[in-house]
Amino acid sequence: MRIISAIAALFLTLGFGLGLASESMAATTKQDGKTLSVKPARNLSPLSANVTIKGRGFDPRVGIYIALCQTPTKNSKVAPGPCGGGINMSGANPASAWISSNPPSYGKSLAVPFKKGGSFKVKLTINPIIGELDCRTTSCSIVTRADHTRPNERTSDVAVPVTFSK
Repeated sequence: MRIISAIAALFLTLGFGLGLASESMAATTKQDGKTLSVKPARNLSPLSANVTIKGRGFDPRVGIYIALCQTPTKNSKVAPGPCGGGINMSGANPASAWISSNPPSYGKSLAVPFKKGGSFKVKLTINPIIGELDCRTTSCSIVTRADHTRPNERTSDVAVPVTFSK
């Protein structure tokens, strides 16, 4: 009986089994001292998926947006897009988040401040449709980018690819 339990534990640790272990695994991108993780990141529900996004190493002087976007081209000179969530001036749309330790006065109640070390943790509710774009057939990622106070700043662009079930 111990051997069977040990084998079962090994299979779950390695992500085998009923698909539960691998579906809950996080995906992570490390880039220029920044780390962005998304959990879960694979086989998300096409109806609605709750994901937790954690970041660290971001510059707390630069506010960022976080959203589901079409996967950006590496080293692009333009902001990632199209993205879901849109302008969220009420803070009620769970499909995007604004992280800023120094937002303009109108954003003080909307932006979530960075924590120590340029870190953050937010939860988003996403689905695969961004306007006319379908993330089940087009590569999409959870993306960070500089907020509207620095629209041309590209050093905050970090992307973690996600997939949706068909």
